[in-house]
Amino acid sequence: MMKRLLTTVLLAWTGILLSAAPVERVYVSTDRPVYLAGDAVWCSLSILDRNGRFSNESAVAYLELVSTDGTACTAKIGLLEGRGAGSFRIPVTTPTGTYRLVAYTAVNAAEEGMPWMAGSRILTVFNTTSAARVAGGVELVDEADYEKQETAGTAPEGALELSMRVRLPKNAPAVLNLHNAGSAASVSLSVYHEDDLTAAPQENTPGSFLEAIPDTARLSREASPEKDGEVITARLRGTLIHGPDDLSFATLSSAGSPSDVYIGRTDGDDRIRFYTSNIYGNREIVCEVSQLDRKEGYIDFESPFLRPDAGKLPRLRLSPAQRTDLMARKTALRREKTLRTDTLTSFMAHREDLLLASVAPRRYHLDEYTRFPSVREIIVEIIPELTLRSVGGEPMLFLTYGDALGRRFDRTNNILVMMDGVVLSDLGLLLDFDAMLLEDIDIYNQAVIVGKTPVNGIVNFITKKNYVTALRFPANVRVVDFQGVAYPVAYYGAVPSGAGQDLRQLLYWNPVLELGPGDENRLEIHTPGYAGRFKAVAEGFTEDGKPVYQELVFEVE
Repeated sequence: MMKRLLTTVLLAWTGILLSAAPVERVYVSTDRPVYLAGDAVWCSLSILDRNGRFSNESAVAYLELVSTDGTACTAKIGLLEGRGAGSFRIPVTTPTGTYRLVAYTAVNAAEEGMPWMAGSRILTVFNTTSAARVAGGVELVDEADYEKQETAGTAPEGALELSMRVRLPKNAPAVLNLHNAGSAASVSLSVYHEDDLTAAPQENTPGSFLEAIPDTARLSREASPEKDGEVITARLRGTLIHGPDDLSFATLSSAGSPSDVYIGRTDGDDRIRFYTSNIYGNREIVCEVSQLDRKEGYIDFESPFLRPDAGKLPRLRLSPAQRTDLMARKTALRREKTLRTDTLTSFMAHREDLLLASVAPRRYHLDEYTRFPSVREIIVEIIPELTLRSVGGEPMLFLTYGDALGRRFDRTNNILVMMDGVVLSDLGLLLDFDAMLLEDIDIYNQAVIVGKTPVNGIVNFITKKNYVTALRFPANVRVVDFQGVAYPVAYYGAVPSGAGQDLRQLLYWNPVLELGPGDENRLEIHTPGYAGRFKAVAEGFTEDGKPVYQELVFEVE
């Protein structure tokens, strides 16, 4: 009887936990539906909870461009208050075909029957330099049959209104007006060239997406929400020399960034986890596990990507009728590489790692001092805040401080010593380094918290060309190319002077456009140097959980 009662109680508690699991659904919008291999895809993400409101449960989402052949490419998008933005480039080797752009969070990954298709976007990709095609994903048709096909439009949703002149001259400024007659909303807005390359039909609209959000979610395993940023996991191979608490500590640091430093530890298994605040951009990262055998041990980083199934996708209809538009796209893509993208884009707000934001370093620019031939001499002769001592036969750095009488005292040696933002536990690597390649030394003479670990200060030796990753680290240190979170960027498309003929296919892209109730927005765009049909598309959600979708077509003559 007692056993049955305990079973009933456990089942009841399990049901409560499952019903209390957070519900997150990710809606993806992109700058356009049709691309060439090699194109940049600009993305906007909306993460909604069970009530259709923006969710702040996760700080990062994962994107995969998938077909029946598998995953073609991946990206990570940072999230802030339920919205995310970023871009990735379709590899030039991507076969012609139809693809599904899937987005998910760590919460989704733990869900039973992961809803891969919810909020996904279907993209059409043409490869103009290769005959490779997605297996079974392409249908050859003649010009007559291709011309007969029609693409169903998307019905407008919500109270957003778009307006502008329907006929515009080439190479001229233009104004797109937005009037939000409803409640506050957050949308993506794209203005792009709509040629005759027919896009595959979309399965999701903001309205259908909202209707499909469930009230509860069941978990197939324990969820680990990434509330502050990506949780980077590495598997340890080799012998661990455990301390008295049976845990192994490790450092993870990003070359070139003194703020991207994290301290992790094992949870009693062979994995070590680093709870980051999101590392932005693709970087080289260095990971060291202090108790891992230095001769035979090594570290394997685990991929956060789940390689989902693409599901049923429509076949791409390939025809000679597409040749003219494909060649125009190819020329435009080649011309895009000559444009200065920094003048066309603008960085948007994102989650910052604030480890050293409030700590002002004392910088020693070594060219302003007498150059010494060794790092040891630089420390002794130039940097009064540092003391180099031998402890147990091993070199050790101490931060020092002074009193009103000018006397100096050693602070504890619990400091982080870095080169180019990478933590060095073996000071021999620093002391043997060519001193003439050092440019600056930054001293953070203040206690900071790295993860959950307090340190009493940081010293960062900065080389002239980020030489740190060229050091010969022991086996328990791993240097890898790391795919970071994409920077959130808006593309406003103001063409720089002297760029030649303007062949841009994308004229404007704002992935996170905030609209207040009753707002009137006047957005300036610039028409390109060729004639054609263009489309403006705004889609997203209101703060009270309603869909927004509106589009407008105009001609450039």
